[in-house]
Amino acid sequence: MAKKRIYKTNRGRTIDMEAMRLANEKAIAAGNMSVNAKGDIVQGGKVVKTAKERVAPSYQKTTQVKKVSLKKPLSSQDTKVTPVEKPPLPEMDDSQMTTSTVKTRDDGSQYVEVMTPEGDIEVKETKAAPKKKKKTTKKKAKATKKKPSV
Repeated sequence: MAKKRIYKTNRGRTIDMEAMRLANEKAIAAGNMSVNAKGDIVQGGKVVKTAKERVAPSYQKTTQVKKVSLKKPLSSQDTKVTPVEKPPLPEMDDSQMTTSTVKTRDDGSQYVEVMTPEGDIEVKETKAAPKKKKKTTKKKAKATKKKPSV
């Protein structure tokens, strides 16, 4: 059985929605559909068609669709996994082992990116950013106006 839901209004009154629905299920719903609260079609105060009778044809129209896979079924050989051995790395001298790139940042500093064969990247600072000179502001002498003599 469903849990009984009790709602509170804005003014603090409690309303039992399930009891209200059961008490008014035969009342005609507002609007132009001519149905009662249960969904039955009503004409002249009498039930012409119940909600179940209205919905049943649409459920009978639906057809089941068989699910078919486009893939072939897996065999026992497909599920076996064979390990793959990695080939050994070829021997190289130090010049082939790493690649380095010199890059410059927006602030003017330079650095070198060194990439190892394993994919690691090392960053080495080469040139620091130039120091910015502080702007010195000169105070302007205030011009004094002489008062006109009368």
